Amino acid sequence: MSAIVDRDLRERAARLSVAFDGDAWILGRPDLGVFVAVPEPGAVFVTTLQENGSAAEAARRASEVAGEEVDGADFLDGLTGAGLLDPPAPAEERAPSGWIEGLRQDTAARFFGRTAWSCYAAAAVFVVVVLVFVPDLRPTWKDAWFLPSAALSMLTYLLAGIAFSALHEAWHWIAGRALGIPATFRVSYRGLYIVFETDLTQIVNVPRRRRYGAYLAGMAIDAVVVAVALGLRLLDTSDVLALPATLNGFLGAVVLYRLIGIVWQWAAVPIRSDGYAVLANALRCYNLYRVTWLTAKAKLWRLSFAETAELDAAGERDRRVARWFALLYLAGVVVMAGVFVLVALPLLLALARWGLAGLSTGAIGTAAFWEALAVAAYAVTQLALPPLLALRERRLRRSGRLL
Repeated sequence: MSAIVDRDLRERAARLSVAFDGDAWILGRPDLGVFVAVPEPGAVFVTTLQENGSAAEAARRASEVAGEEVDGADFLDGLTGAGLLDPPAPAEERAPSGWIEGLRQDTAARFFGRTAWSCYAAAAVFVVVVLVFVPDLRPTWKDAWFLPSAALSMLTYLLAGIAFSALHEAWHWIAGRALGIPATFRVSYRGLYIVFETDLTQIVNVPRRRRYGAYLAGMAIDAVVVAVALGLRLLDTSDVLALPATLNGFLGAVVLYRLIGIVWQWAAVPIRSDGYAVLANALRCYNLYRVTWLTAKAKLWRLSFAETAELDAAGERDRRVARWFALLYLAGVVVMAGVFVLVALPLLLALARWGLAGLSTGAIGTAAFWEALAVAAYAVTQLALPPLLALRERRLRRSGRLL
């Protein structure tokens, strides 16, 4: 192999990150969002390339660690096929992720130090204690309707819910910054539901024991929100504060919906919730969601040639866990579909009919007209956006711009 080729190999290998993950090594291209788990000889091969660019020397050192001959050319083909040796991502695709990149790492870390986690834990304990010992403050579905109009209640909390969801994701975002990794935020979907999503793909470069904070960050700030809302309502019932009835009702809705959100994070483990991330990390899996999907599909339908190859190439631990995790995955899909068909869809259709009826009978420009228009628009968006997002993400994956 010529010096020019060796020099090119060294330059390409220099773009890779190499991190130890307990029982495997992670080779990554942070700029492309591509990460692969390999045994120690693979890591030695790459670090040798980074040192001197010699494929022959890399194969020799890897063979010493493996205790058998390592085919350097074959391993290079594997790196190339995985996209690890691809050219750098275009500058516009590597642009900083907005304001979060301007937040200093040491500043972000203050939100996830011992003192901060003590506060999050105290908030969670306070919530549990209040709900157990103050029955009047336990949320019920009646708390969802805190305004005279049910539709207006829904629309008002919809705006607040967007803000709280953004706060939840922002805490994941800040947690990533505290670890020194960038994060990307986007609107996505989970099955039939629209969601906000923070991509922490590059967290694989961080030791597993340090990842839990980033995964639990969203639920931590949710616990604080619920604690504040419950605390204010408790002060009101104790006659320490005199909250307006509307504000008190709104706080009840906040408690109801944010508690549902926290429970959902654990109940929706099969669909990549925060609880899924915690479980996959604890089980020391690398791509459990994808391997589980392929495992379930193989049992119910037929895999394509590319999917079969992908499943065969997956780590043994991921495949072993996926055999039983697939049952949770399928159960989650059934429950999610059932909730949508039995609860969400009838509600959305009823809202849409109510809104359209209001539009047809109300005078243009009146409050009733605008309320009906907003409700109809919300219902149509909830029904149409998930399939549109699915088509968009499928197109991005095919073009290689989304994992």
